[in-house]
Amino acid sequence: MQSVLIGTAVALLCAAAVGGGLAIARVRRVRGNSPPGRAAFVARVLAPAMAVLGWAVLIGTLIPVLGPPTGDTVAGTAVPAAPGLIPAAVVTTPTSTKPVAPDPMSLLKPGDCVEVPMERTTDAQGRTAWQPGSPVQADCNTVDANYRVLQTGPGECTDPLYKLESSRRDRSGNLIYRLCLAFDWRVGFCYDTADMDEPAKVACGSRGANVVRVTAVLTDTTSGAACPRDDQGAVWVVWDKRRMTVCFRGSDKPGH
Repeated sequence: MQSVLIGTAVALLCAAAVGGGLAIARVRRVRGNSPPGRAAFVARVLAPAMAVLGWAVLIGTLIPVLGPPTGDTVAGTAVPAAPGLIPAAVVTTPTSTKPVAPDPMSLLKPGDCVEVPMERTTDAQGRTAWQPGSPVQADCNTVDANYRVLQTGPGECTDPLYKLESSRRDRSGNLIYRLCLAFDWRVGFCYDTADMDEPAKVACGSRGANVVRVTAVLTDTTSGAACPRDDQGAVWVVWDKRRMTVCFRGSDKPGH
């Protein structure tokens, strides 16, 4: 459409120039003779009108083409940029962020094990006490895993076997995890029972008067009658409040 209008404008301008030139030349040749009515009309009226019309069409067609580029401001009105185009030198930021990895302790489930560092201290009466540190996940088949998970979740610890509770909250006070822990008595593993309030899991090749090997862990009972026996019988320890009995080899003779 623009090319048609431009062509029309050029044709009008050419016609005005050629026709006006011829008409003016004819007027000059016949000056002094009879009045050149038609030639004068072309030279004075028609040719200028065609020229004006041609320029009007040409200018009206070229203004939109030669107008200000997209994105500029014209007479105070912002012209939006073409959709989908990003101006140069503009740094874009991703709309998605990498999710934060969950706390590994929040992924623990009942039966998993942790290592809880225990620091020996004394209470107000001068008696031995133990201060637990922060738990870390541990393999149950290692001597470092001294506690196992009984319960998880936001609820209070209710299992009668639990001995320690560990929890963590974020800065807003929301609970990240809660762990209810029991000491990890495990059949086939050995323990130094010098302090039965906090025995230590040790390698079975360890020497010591109080090193014993666990032969059974009985729950919901305060009797050692069901403990396995060797040629020297059996030894066991009972926790009445927890209703738990731990059996050892009779040949261990802890404390002797």
